[in-house]
Amino acid sequence: MDQLTGKLAVIAGQGSLPEALANSARQQGHEVTVFAVTGQADADFSGFETIGIPLGAIGQTRDLLVAAGCTHMVMAGKIRRPSLAQLKPDAAAVKLLAKAVGRGDDALLRAIADYFAEAGIETIAPDGLMPRAAMPKGLVAGSLDPQLQPDIDLGMSVLESLGRHDVGQSIIIQDRRVIAIEAAEGTDAMLARAAALLDEAGPVAIFVKCRKSGQDARLDIPVVGTETLRLAAAAGIGVLALQADGVMLATRPETLGEIAVDLNLTVVGI
Repeated sequence: MDQLTGKLAVIAGQGSLPEALANSARQQGHEVTVFAVTGQADADFSGFETIGIPLGAIGQTRDLLVAAGCTHMVMAGKIRRPSLAQLKPDAAAVKLLAKAVGRGDDALLRAIADYFAEAGIETIAPDGLMPRAAMPKGLVAGSLDPQLQPDIDLGMSVLESLGRHDVGQSIIIQDRRVIAIEAAEGTDAMLARAAALLDEAGPVAIFVKCRKSGQDARLDIPVVGTETLRLAAAAGIGVLALQADGVMLATRPETLGEIAVDLNLTVVGI
């Protein structure tokens, strides 16, 4: 990533993606400090300078990034949304929450990025640091029955409409019916609740995931990893249709494909 000439801050939430991203940035020659969100980050960052940050302490976090000499930051990993009481927002966070109230997660993340930019810290997209982790177009595992294409098209159409309202990155379709839409609970919980809604004797159920329309490419990029595959298989999903270059993979496509084959899943970039 040529434009990244200073020190990179990795704001790390849950999962393996923040660690993979930090390692990829280091391999590209970037100096990296990990800012691990307290109670959320769960990967092994022992090989990096690591600083813990409370989720609601936006002002403190910006001060820490400035003190560490960071000129760029990237946000990666899932964040379990706490209640406002648990969040304990500092003064800066309260102001940002007020700006974004009623406007959705994307608006809040844009406000946070703008707040850090005021201190000279640029927010960058994670897929720029891991270009080989972008979902490729076409089959990664299994085979796709052409008769399932209308279900995929329906899923993409619904997500495109919902994305304009900052809702949902994932949907489950079976036999032209919308079974579940990802909302505040996140992808994992949606997959878990969908298991009881699917018709085991019906046609193949399809999980469709894409970037929200109008979404800032730097923020909240949809990610699929091995845990997503396992949860999909456990729920009774047969096909994962993922937006090519719009969905980021937490592991290499080849590795994801091998796991998908073991789970008897079809994975296709659309």
